[in-house]
Amino acid sequence: YAELLTTNVVKNVTCKNGTTANWDNTDFSIKLKNIHTPDYCTIDFTDGYIVTLTATNGTTSPSNVTVGYNGTATFTVTPNNGYILELESHTCGGTLSGNTYTISNITSAKSCSITFKSAPTLYAKLLADKSTVLTRTDFSTVLTTDNTKTLYTGTENGTTVYYFAGNATDNWVKFGKNASNQDLYWRIIRTNSDGGVRLLYHGTSTTATNAYIGTSKFNSSPNDIAYVSYMYGGIGSISNARTNQTNPSLIKTIIDNWYKDNLNTNYGKYISITAIYCNDRTYTVSGSNTYFGADTRLNINKTPSYDCTATEDKFTVDSSTGNGKLTYPIALMTADEISFAGGRYVKKAPTWYYYNSAKGSSTGETDWWLLSPLFWNGSYAGVFNVLGSSNPGRLNSRDVDVTFGVRPAISLKSCVKYSTGNGSANEPYTINLDPDISC
Repeated sequence: YAELLTTNVVKNVTCKNGTTANWDNTDFSIKLKNIHTPDYCTIDFTDGYIVTLTATNGTTSPSNVTVGYNGTATFTVTPNNGYILELESHTCGGTLSGNTYTISNITSAKSCSITFKSAPTLYAKLLADKSTVLTRTDFSTVLTTDNTKTLYTGTENGTTVYYFAGNATDNWVKFGKNASNQDLYWRIIRTNSDGGVRLLYHGTSTTATNAYIGTSKFNSSPNDIAYVSYMYGGIGSISNARTNQTNPSLIKTIIDNWYKDNLNTNYGKYISITAIYCNDRTYTVSGSNTYFGADTRLNINKTPSYDCTATEDKFTVDSSTGNGKLTYPIALMTADEISFAGGRYVKKAPTWYYYNSAKGSSTGETDWWLLSPLFWNGSYAGVFNVLGSSNPGRLNSRDVDVTFGVRPAISLKSCVKYSTGNGSANEPYTINLDPDISC
């Protein structure tokens, strides 16, 4: 009768010749008294205990099960979009493991319920996951130590932001698919002042050695100061370049075409149009040379900044936060972001932006462009870049007509919700692709 007891309970036990028989639920046995032999006893079974489970913000399967005395009821539970496999509340004292909810030691019929937690934003999840928060004050040396569960603090427009530095190994995100239906992987650079999360492209796997969308010159010619610009109007001076910025750089055209073909249709709704990409063209003149703001901050003063001073240099889609000149909300990482992340001008810096998950170069031997201008010497315009395996992670600069890798940067919206993962290469963060996202 053991199988019967999994879904039924004993109603009574009767004996024909006067023996007293009782069912004992403590050890599932029959206890006999006043035994008369010979005797014949009969066990009468009745239906077991019905246990029902309902889920708020999710579903259960099945909706009810029948168990015997001291039995166990097991349900498969699934949160709705925008909710996670964590419980806000539950009754009946069950336990959740993965997507299995178990109620044990059942001795009566039960009506039980669970309520799934609303998913946090990716921003909130980052802050909850990373138990160590530090502040860097010295940017004169590289920072390349391995670390997990660690964020560093900075400011952007007076608001605290958080960034990854050194060889952080838990800032991986899987987001989007390319035109070939391959998953796309990214590294988290930092948070933005609006609560968005900025990402650096890492190709179609965490072990990629070609984590760039292609190669390109920054601009086709180096022979004008305007060609340090991501977009520009006239040539001959920075003032002209900042006026009526309708001409795209060569690299911007490459990036925009990739975004249009791979992200715009299915994933554009999750990407911030207010995020600022700083092509900082503030400058000082020394003799015949012009040095741009990032050179002064990083090469001279060792004081990187997330702030972008001139509105004309704040490349955005939405004009409420910047110049509104971008067609698509995508650009490049800046030299200041490299410095915050652990880089140092003309120094090797094998940090998270250099490494893949196999601790090799994410771009192989290929160097890659940044968004920050460095110099104009009267003949050549130069922009910052990062070196590949020939000089691991070194922050460098080159004339704009050199061909390097193109690693785009995007920013997820502040309201994008976390779905799964812990940020590791094996379990990268994913987001909830809510089709009705409204922010």
